[in-house]
Formats: sequence, C-alpha cells, structure tokens
Amino acid sequence: MIDEFSRRPEWVRWLPAAVLGVVIIAAVLFAVLGAPRLTADPGPGQTDQVTDLNWSVFTEEGLEYIEAARTPRIDLSSPPVDAVTLGLPADGALTVGPHVTDLDYRLVLIATDVEPNGALFTTPQFTVSTSGGRLQSVRVEERGARDFRETYLLVAERSAAYGFTAPSSASLASAITQARESGEPVAVRSNRGTSTGMGVTAEVLCFGAGACTVSYIVTPAVG
Repeated sequence: MIDEFSRRPEWVRWLPAAVLGVVIIAAVLFAVLGAPRLTADPGPGQTDQVTDLNWSVFTEEGLEYIEAARTPRIDLSSPPVDAVTLGLPADGALTVGPHVTDLDYRLVLIATDVEPNGALFTTPQFTVSTSGGRLQSVRVEERGARDFRETYLLVAERSAAYGFTAPSSASLASAITQARESGEPVAVRSNRGTSTGMGVTAEVLCFGAGACTVSYIVTPAVG
C-alpha cells in the first residue's frame, strides 16, 4: 500500500494545495471586484429619475430611484414650489415609506440660497402635500413612539435646531390625559420656527397609553 502511494506522480501530491490556492485567489478577487458592486450606493439618477439639477421628482421613475438611494432632495428655496415640476398632483398628498428594508431615508430640504439653508432629516416616512398646483408642506416623521419623558426631551432638543418653541411638559401631560379619557389620540403643536430658512412646526400625537409620536410639518418660507 505504501509502495503504491510512493509510485504516484509528484503533481498528484501537490493537487490539494493547488486547488486551495485557486479558491483563495478567487475569494480575494471577488472581495476586490464583486463586493463593492453589492454594497455601493446607487449611482447618479438618470434624467427621468431626477431633475436636471439633481433634485428629486415623484414620478414612478423618480420614486424608484428614491427607494434605491434613500436620499430624496427637495428644493424649497424659490417658493411657490410648482407641484407638476416635482411630478406631484396639483392637489393631494404622497407618502414615501416605510422602506422595504425598514431603513431610514436621508431627506434633504433646501430652504434658501443663503445661510441658514435648510435641514437634513433622518426619517422612516415623509408625506408631501400639494394644493392649487403648489407644494404646501412636507410632513417628516420621527421613528417610533416614546414615553412622556422621552418625547419632551426629543422635542426640546429639536427646538434648538429648528427654531420653534417646544410644547410645555404640562401641555403634553394634558394631551395624554385627554387621550386616555376620550379614547382618541390628541395632538399638540409647537409654534412655527424659521431658523432654518423655512417653516418647521413640531406636532406631537399622544395616546391614552402614555406614548407619543413626533413629526415635523415643513413649509416654504414664503408661499
């Protein structure tokens, strides 16, 4: 048995090592060439997916690109903002999200041609509303519900960035109490902050169980 093995050609004994080497080389090539294509963000949008200045449009093609890239961009710097130009109906509301992967969108709203110049929102869902052929507002949702304390701290923190005055703790507590007694959600709104160059109003929707959700209603500075 030993004599038979010793008479095998020399290359037979090298074969396992050679196969292993080929496998390693193939894995390295895939990591270098294939992996970036699997993980990279989508490239620039095509002409039917964005405007000529790379702003988002909400046509079927535009929405496909928004879903692929998760980086919608809306220009509010020259109000009134024409609804048709954005691929939106003259009157209505279009909600984008939640994303099929449950990941957030990185929504950029440009407010003016000078500083301060808008804001970046990380959101699981937003709604664009139009009326009379003009964009009226963009409602941006915060992810998830929070208890009373978490809600108050979140809105107070956001007030510094967006310029509104946060609802008081007393008004939030009252909303939760009303929701518990009525069995219906109760909304509390801040004033309209303009420190970002556009209008931002916080809306807190409280439920009887003591949890609240937060969203921001963004409107062009003039319109």
